[in-house]
Amino acid sequence: MPVTNKSLGNFSFNLFATLSGLLTILLWSSLAIMTTFVASIPRFELLWFGFGLSFVIGTLILVLTGRLNEMKQPLKPWITGFSGIFFFHLFYFLGLALAPPAQVTLMSYLWPTMLVVCSAFLSKRQFHIAYLIGVLMGLAGTVFLMYGGKNTVITPWVLLGYFLGFLCAIVWTIYSLVNRKYVNVPAGMLIGVCGGISLVAMLIHFSIEPTVIPSLKEMIILIYMGCGPMGIAFLAWDYASKNANMSLLGSLAYLAPLLSMVWLVVAGKAPATFGLGMAVILIVGGAIVATYPLKHVKE
Repeated sequence: MPVTNKSLGNFSFNLFATLSGLLTILLWSSLAIMTTFVASIPRFELLWFGFGLSFVIGTLILVLTGRLNEMKQPLKPWITGFSGIFFFHLFYFLGLALAPPAQVTLMSYLWPTMLVVCSAFLSKRQFHIAYLIGVLMGLAGTVFLMYGGKNTVITPWVLLGYFLGFLCAIVWTIYSLVNRKYVNVPAGMLIGVCGGISLVAMLIHFSIEPTVIPSLKEMIILIYMGCGPMGIAFLAWDYASKNANMSLLGSLAYLAPLLSMVWLVVAGKAPATFGLGMAVILIVGGAIVATYPLKHVKE
């Protein structure tokens, strides 16, 4: 088959989309470790600054690309986007403040398995044993998270942190399911959602929290978080999910929890224990097993 300019163009187009997806995964995998470096910043102040910066940068991008009108969308997708993104990050940041970051992060990554199983039941797809195996592996992974570490001390506050991580998974699953109704809504709307989240977080922050002036190091990290995992990542993922090879993108997505654990262990924020390793294998493996029927059907 001869190589044409069109085929080369499609290859470059798909390659860029795949690289955009990989960039998003790298950015999201760094959220846990970066949050541990700004632990002194109150949670709502963190949401206010991070999403405020992502709103400013994102709006600038929309203006420069002539896409500012993408923010003008119906109320329902706005509510869906706000609820999903706001509560996921709120529960995640609160969980990281109460429990070990590795455990909270892996709890939050139960969402792929939840999403596959819930999608199967809601669409009345034929039951597959892989769904049950995936769920059981995920549950086993949570047991290793809670009791498989060295000198693991379970207190009510730590349990609450775990529960908040679990709530992250539930919130993102529900958000992903509901958001399917708005597949034609452009990603630019999410920039406006970031602005709304920042505004609400700011009002709550000044009502119940003290304001902490970040150090230079913390300010640099906050700028990175606002520009990266809490900002550009949303636009990059939207572009990738619409233009890249979804099978490849889905496989790359499993790198996120693995890389997140690597960053935490390397930075000394999480111990490299047998329990943590087994939790990673079981939770990520459970998600892979649960998605097998979908790939089989597509093939």
